[in-house]
Amino acid sequence: MNVDIQKTIPENFFLAAEKHGKKKALKYKRGDVYYSISFKKLVSRIKIAAKSFRALGIKPGDRVAILSSNRPEWVITDMAVMSCGGVTVPIHTNLSPKIISHVLNHSEAEIVVVSDLNLLIKIFVFQKKLKSLKKIIFLGDIDRDSKSISAVDILDWQKFIELGKDYEFILEKTNPEDVCSIIYTSGTTGLPKGVQLTHLNFLSNVSAISKAVYSGPGDTFLSFLPLSHVLERTAGYYTAILFGSCIVYAKSHKELPQALKEAKPTILISVPRIFEKTFDAIWDRVNQSKGFSHRIFLWALKQDSCGWNHFIADFLVFKKIRKKMGGHLRFAVSGGASLDAKIAKFFLKIGIVILEGYGLTETAPMVSVNSENDYKFGTVGKIADGVQVKISEDKEILVKGPNVMVGYYKDEKETSLAIDEDGWLHTGDIGFVDLEGRMTITGRKKEMIVTSGGKNVWPAVIEHELNWDRFVSQSMVIGNRRKFISALIAPDWSEVDAWRKEQSLSLVTPEELLENPKIRELFQARLEKINLALADHEKIRNFCLLVDDFSQDKDEITPTLKLRRHIIESHYQKEIEEMYK
Repeated sequence: MNVDIQKTIPENFFLAAEKHGKKKALKYKRGDVYYSISFKKLVSRIKIAAKSFRALGIKPGDRVAILSSNRPEWVITDMAVMSCGGVTVPIHTNLSPKIISHVLNHSEAEIVVVSDLNLLIKIFVFQKKLKSLKKIIFLGDIDRDSKSISAVDILDWQKFIELGKDYEFILEKTNPEDVCSIIYTSGTTGLPKGVQLTHLNFLSNVSAISKAVYSGPGDTFLSFLPLSHVLERTAGYYTAILFGSCIVYAKSHKELPQALKEAKPTILISVPRIFEKTFDAIWDRVNQSKGFSHRIFLWALKQDSCGWNHFIADFLVFKKIRKKMGGHLRFAVSGGASLDAKIAKFFLKIGIVILEGYGLTETAPMVSVNSENDYKFGTVGKIADGVQVKISEDKEILVKGPNVMVGYYKDEKETSLAIDEDGWLHTGDIGFVDLEGRMTITGRKKEMIVTSGGKNVWPAVIEHELNWDRFVSQSMVIGNRRKFISALIAPDWSEVDAWRKEQSLSLVTPEELLENPKIRELFQARLEKINLALADHEKIRNFCLLVDDFSQDKDEITPTLKLRRHIIESHYQKEIEEMYK
């Protein structure tokens, strides 16, 4: 069964649910127990919620925001609102109250579904400025204090679903080209913009994904990336549920290792950071081991991918690692940022294929992807079915196709800047397509640094090398209109502490360690090694060590872990100026 792009997302889902009936659609954990919801039961719950939204007055085009962690109610709300012809507005749970209030106000959402008390408090901070919000549907237990300080009516989920008992379920006749969701961008250069996506945008992407990688009733997806992220929304939710797969919700990314063992997924949608952390954890354990265990691991990595030696290596080493990741992974998909080819090759050796792709919120999101049987590490794969790509004279990637957004909500100026008169979306990403039709991303157009000497520098390339160093947690390269390149570096204090013990340095705070000349010498030596691989105008001439990582609470990084460079520069203006004295 394929998706029908002439129908809406709910129409496609109800058809899929008819086919899969009693099969498990969703699984979630409460306490130590997993509970499941079949496709048939999920349809019933969606229809009940849709009737309740109608009771609250939701009609075609009305916006309903979702500020919630991943759970069945997220899916039920999304499908129910779209069944009414409404528009869902997902909000990242880790955004600051200021940004959350901006999204609620800008989208003019009348209702917001909230999953826990901490998120409810974020709404309360700016509630007097929320002009459109009329109701909060709270998935937790409402206490008297919450009700008394709320400026809008709060309903718990149970009372909400009882509202529609006297209503009849009617699936709104919606055009596939109608907007069904407004997803706000991460806002690396300013306030988030509302990307208007249609049923067709999403479904054309789901169709293209299904042609690149197979998923079906026998597959289990582990969902831990936020559903407010378009990658998880399309690849980990719509693709899974429309093809009869089961989605298991992890409580949080912190519990991912345990969730992998319990859920035993066959497909994992992830971001590079997760694979990097897993890679580091494996090597930390290997380096701590001694004798036979250490030698056998290194021996196993050197073996070819076939023959008796590989069989032995797999039995003694790789199978055990795969078991810790559930033991059933067919493949993983990585998106949102660049994945180091070294890490992809390492996991392939273990027996786990990581397929890297490329896309944007504005393209719902997929533009290209490596397929299960045709992949090349270091690239983001071949152009997705139905999508057109061309490279402009200044190397910018331009995209056209049924996956491209309608435009930015209430922002014609930004829309006209993003989509030209011929319908090409200007992605802002720089890259190229090779002779085999595979695409490679080399940087962001807006992030390019031009030194005072007129040299062009791509900061992401240098930051990637810096962040690969075991003593570095995060970094940001500085140098636009300046004489040389410098860097703000947030150390990995656990690694620094281990090194401190080896050097017999006394135990002190990070602040005091920064004053220690030996720490400065350590990072200087690490930078000199990195500089060897850089062109002369790219070399890092000075650096500043920071006590803390860049933080989402300070709006320094986006929910997808991208740097908000202008905010970081403003926060560390004094330190930056010191590097150029």
